[in-house]
Amino acid sequence: MKAFIPSPLIHFKRYIMASLKIITLSDLTTRIAQLPSAAQQVIIDIIIDRNNEIELDQLFHGYFTTSQVNALLACYDLSADMAKQQLCRDLILLAQYYSLAPISNYHVGAVALGNTGAIYLGANMEFKGVSLGQSVHAEQSAISNAWSHKESNIIMLAVSAPPCGHCRQFINELESASQIQILVNDKPAESFSTLLPQPFGPEELDINERLMMAVNNSLITTHNDSLVRQAFQAANNSYSPYTNSPSGISLQTSTNIYRGSYAENCAYNPSLSPLQAALIALNLAGDNINDITRGVLVESNNTLVSQYQTSFNLLKIISDVPLEIINI
Repeated sequence: MKAFIPSPLIHFKRYIMASLKIITLSDLTTRIAQLPSAAQQVIIDIIIDRNNEIELDQLFHGYFTTSQVNALLACYDLSADMAKQQLCRDLILLAQYYSLAPISNYHVGAVALGNTGAIYLGANMEFKGVSLGQSVHAEQSAISNAWSHKESNIIMLAVSAPPCGHCRQFINELESASQIQILVNDKPAESFSTLLPQPFGPEELDINERLMMAVNNSLITTHNDSLVRQAFQAANNSYSPYTNSPSGISLQTSTNIYRGSYAENCAYNPSLSPLQAALIALNLAGDNINDITRGVLVESNNTLVSQYQTSFNLLKIISDVPLEIINI
């Protein structure tokens, strides 16, 4: 096994403004060095490219499988729950490593532990030249990451800063949200219900579905174009119980295809667009927003909500790629 040699100033190959302050690989290795010695090597083996030790592994897409998490937990001399809490806290800086914050220069990381025992990272994303409403919050990123990997619920969420009101409302769309353990840096864990004591949720609108529940919107396509088919799959998985407006987006780069599903919220504004979800997936894969070559949106032209104009504008500004649309 090759020795791990940290590099002082390395960043991802991605959409980064010259003014953007980044968290370096050196910062990351400093945090890794604080982990139990056995956990250090497990983390390194998972996230670092063995052929190029100054880059993260391209196969690492911002999540740890259940078996990888179990291997990490075995390195902690703590009770089962406390080990999970500490591991999630320890991974916050890795999550922050994905932050794109050219406007606020404020880097937020979130770490979500799913029902399956897998762990999902998330980070805030900001985009110059468009409204602040297009920004992605770290908690949204982590939850979208988990949802895209077919996780059904979140049981623990560690964050580098207290969740804002927008994020608390987004989290409240999850099943059993009140029971999620929230960890803010090194502060004691607290249940989500303490952060949102008088919640407005789906039940107020007589909705029984919840975000991350398995959904199939039964959309059918005969297209042979793989990018279009991926967008249809994203639309099939989308969650829109308040407007019945399923939609999905797929993005193509030179190396991969990323898809995003619309995630609606009972308070409307915290909803996550399919383009935001696709950009989350692209970012957590370490891919480059500037490298997007095509984008396809699938949505109905007979619904209350359309994603097209807002998504077209955002994609055009950040990648200069026009958004194709397939109406169903």
